[in-house]
Amino acid sequence: MKRVLLITYYFDPGNAVATPRIMSWANDFFKYEIDLTVVTRHFTGNESHWIDFTKPTDKEIDVVKTEAFTAHFLPYKPKKPSYTENNRMLSKLYHLKEFASGHFNPEIDAYHAFRDYCRKLLSEKKTDLILISAPPHNLVRLASELGKEFNLPYVVDFRDIWNNYITGSVHQMSWRGKLMNSMEEFYIARWLKDANLVTTVSKALVHQIERIYKGETAEITNGFEWRLFKPVQETSPPADQFVFASIGTIYPYQNISILIEGLKKFYTQLEDKNSFKLNFIGVKAVDSIADRISTELSEIKPFITSKLPRSEVLNYYKQSHMLFIPAWKQYQGIYTTKIFEYLGSGRLIMVAPGDDDVVDRMVQNTQRGYIANTADEFATALTEAYQIWKSGNLKPLAVNERELFFSRENQTKILADKIHNILKS
Repeated sequence: MKRVLLITYYFDPGNAVATPRIMSWANDFFKYEIDLTVVTRHFTGNESHWIDFTKPTDKEIDVVKTEAFTAHFLPYKPKKPSYTENNRMLSKLYHLKEFASGHFNPEIDAYHAFRDYCRKLLSEKKTDLILISAPPHNLVRLASELGKEFNLPYVVDFRDIWNNYITGSVHQMSWRGKLMNSMEEFYIARWLKDANLVTTVSKALVHQIERIYKGETAEITNGFEWRLFKPVQETSPPADQFVFASIGTIYPYQNISILIEGLKKFYTQLEDKNSFKLNFIGVKAVDSIADRISTELSEIKPFITSKLPRSEVLNYYKQSHMLFIPAWKQYQGIYTTKIFEYLGSGRLIMVAPGDDDVVDRMVQNTQRGYIANTADEFATALTEAYQIWKSGNLKPLAVNERELFFSRENQTKILADKIHNILKS
């Protein structure tokens, strides 16, 4: 067995979009002869807004051992001084000072929260490799420092790179944004210099990393947990209503105008309005999006929830016939996590707008649904799906071997194999 130390801010029971990627490693690495130790922080499992994930906790250190991993849950208190809390100017100056010195993401200061404990752990327990999950990007710095101090190989996984704007086909960065991006890249390149492997979620993001890092890189996509989604795929939704749903967070910079106007057109033409149900699961994580949907689609009476526990979310997948995702138009390599879960669910997918990139290609290659770039296209596609349902011919689609490539289980195996290759060399 190879001993790996995983340092991650997000972990169960934290109800974050980042958690399933990390938990797939924690739950499955032991199958590939990896003895995993995790250093993370306490969460409650009731997190529903971004601010919930930044809250401090003084809960004492708790070490939990399972058959798959040993997790060290730590108290968390950010380094940010109290004098900045009620003074906006002082807070801005503090953030600027920290940023300029390479202390990124001070709102999630995992570097200072975890550093001393990790040093103690590494000095007491034999470890073969360090693995970190970023963001927060201050953990990249921690991996670099620990790797040098203890002469250990380290692997950095980026769920998101430091600045998604740099993947955009339309220039969107101000001079201030360019300056900050240059500073981040300067420090991150320094911290990655001695890394043995850097992974991220798409080939486009791999290319961005390769601009500043000359070592080995790999694409480890997000995915769906087949053990959880197989029962979803095998369950037919209720027959009495056609259920159209969005599952997961929608962010303010995503375009939902096509969704809103397309739904209005569809609903106006719909004869049996009681046969249609509209669900937005988890959308209350961003109040402005939830308010807009509730107001502009009031006639349809959408059902809108906050972030929910995983078990409840899976039940909403089972109840759905068609799932909605607004792709990141004009950006490259941004899959999002939900497109993979949609794939694993076996449900029809509605992409609006499309991205002319990875999400569009996935839906087209798997023939799993529709891409709508106008409200008329949206209404037409939704009407077609509704008519298929009405005829009794809309059933969950089987997940084939090609699609199982994107299962979390398979992506974990790919990463485990690469870790073993590092340790063999």
